[in-house]
Amino acid sequence: MVSTDGSSASAATKGSGRAVHPRVGHVAWDMRSGEVLWSEATYAIYGFEPGEVVPTMELVTAHKHPDDRAAFVALLDGLRGRGGDFAHWHRVVDTRGRVRHVVTVGTVLLAPDGTLTHVEGYLVDISEPQSVVVEQDVQRSLAHFREGAAVIEQAKGALMVTRGADADEAFAELRRRSNETNVPLREVATSLLAGLRVDA
Repeated sequence: MVSTDGSSASAATKGSGRAVHPRVGHVAWDMRSGEVLWSEATYAIYGFEPGEVVPTMELVTAHKHPDDRAAFVALLDGLRGRGGDFAHWHRVVDTRGRVRHVVTVGTVLLAPDGTLTHVEGYLVDISEPQSVVVEQDVQRSLAHFREGAAVIEQAKGALMVTRGADADEAFAELRRRSNETNVPLREVATSLLAGLRVDA
């Protein structure tokens, strides 16, 4: 099946400053004959070359992340008798053992008697965008942590100078104030330093 759905993988790399574009594949499943059709991009998402394997629902299920298989079965069961559109987040384990984060959006068609006949839709591989977002979140968290640690160290130093406490005693005092007021340690340290600046 020739791809007409934007099958090229993202050219963006981390730190490039360009948007990261997900790979999008097309899939069609004739539930009466069992025939499954994949676009070139769908083969790539699963780690295959186009035409390397004959796609089947057994193959699709085999490449589902084990923790996501039950949700996939439940999705199909929920669509029986009503059809319509659906969206489903899940993970695919490709032929190299890499976990791909995928969103599937599609439509289920029914026969007049309510029997499922066709499923057709698109698989959107969001692995690269997700990894970029996760890395950005980690970097922000690390920066926030370092900033907070620096403020706490400054507050400890201030208590050591003003109260003649050692490092452990100063930290214990900050922790006591945090527990008593139910305020994060960083905010307690910031407030203490602000008070010392006003007094000065």
